[in-house]
Amino acid sequence: MKFSVEKSSLLHSLQHLNKAIPTRSTLPILSCALFDIKTKKISIRATNLEVYISVNVEVEDAEAGKIAIPLNTLLDITNAMPEEFLHFEISDIGKVNIKSTCGKYTIMGQPADEFPAEPTVEAGNNLVVPSIEFQNIIESTVYATSKDELKPVLQGVLINMSAEGLTAVATDGHRLVRLKKIELKSGSFDGSVIIPVKFLSLLKPFLNKDDSLSLQIGENHIMINLEGVRVSSRIIKDRYPDYESVIPKDNEKELTINKNDLAGSVKRVSIFSNKSTKQIALSLDINKITITTEDPENITTGKESIDCLYSGEPMTIGYNSQYLGDVLKNQKTEEIKILFKSPLSAGIFLPKEQQMGEEKTTLLMPIRLND
Repeated sequence: MKFSVEKSSLLHSLQHLNKAIPTRSTLPILSCALFDIKTKKISIRATNLEVYISVNVEVEDAEAGKIAIPLNTLLDITNAMPEEFLHFEISDIGKVNIKSTCGKYTIMGQPADEFPAEPTVEAGNNLVVPSIEFQNIIESTVYATSKDELKPVLQGVLINMSAEGLTAVATDGHRLVRLKKIELKSGSFDGSVIIPVKFLSLLKPFLNKDDSLSLQIGENHIMINLEGVRVSSRIIKDRYPDYESVIPKDNEKELTINKNDLAGSVKRVSIFSNKSTKQIALSLDINKITITTEDPENITTGKESIDCLYSGEPMTIGYNSQYLGDVLKNQKTEEIKILFKSPLSAGIFLPKEQQMGEEKTTLLMPIRLND
């Protein structure tokens, strides 16, 4: 087996594939990328058994064959090379010899038959979404997914497609985002699917705002082909929580404020909060909101006041400053509305004016303030 490849083409592909390599694994083969060598191109594939990425790269002087090559070592040496063609020769025992104008290098490959097979999407339906809309869905929801591996269903974004349009939902139990895209075309897909956040994050670099995406959704997997790159993933099969039941319907205390002003105050005041609880308090009064924190352990306090529009009863509500900061950062309009009911009820964050064809609702749970 042999092939010659342009350094920049190989490097670009390896950088994409590296995102699917697990940081820790009991299977050494998963630290490798599978090279499937054809006459004029190679298909390179990497996986962590949840997400699979496959890229096609044009090559010259190729002899067909398959070999699994440790990706990190290959990525490091490719990145350190000048811009030129790299020449690969693979021996019968799997020794990978790399030649360049700089020198000669050797990596020991592994048998291709040990590499996990790529899943196929059988009886798939197509979910067709404009790239710019799908990018908006990803950016609006993924931050609210859970990092807790003990809650796998919350590590995905729920996509629900119906005659009314598309609804995307993400939550980690502390905050929730529901994004409705009204009258968005769907292709042949009609129903619900939970898409892992790892899959969505991998798509972001490939989204072309002028194109439409066609995601193939099967019984157990989802797949997409983009610019010579194929990304596939398992679908999360667990039952998603009943999110509609936790969105309050009777939050009548309305606050209107500039999100950047509030986010700046939260960021500054939170510096003086307890590092474990990140607790801050929002005190609402007539046309004024006061943000405070206190950490008795380190004898630190912080306090700021901001003008706003508020005419409800005075109220003080506690939040995790990191969660509140994330929610504010991901609001698109400068002026936002926050709807409250009580210090123990979830606050609802809305744009002051919803964009045409879109309805976005963000919920944030409060925390009980220390006496």
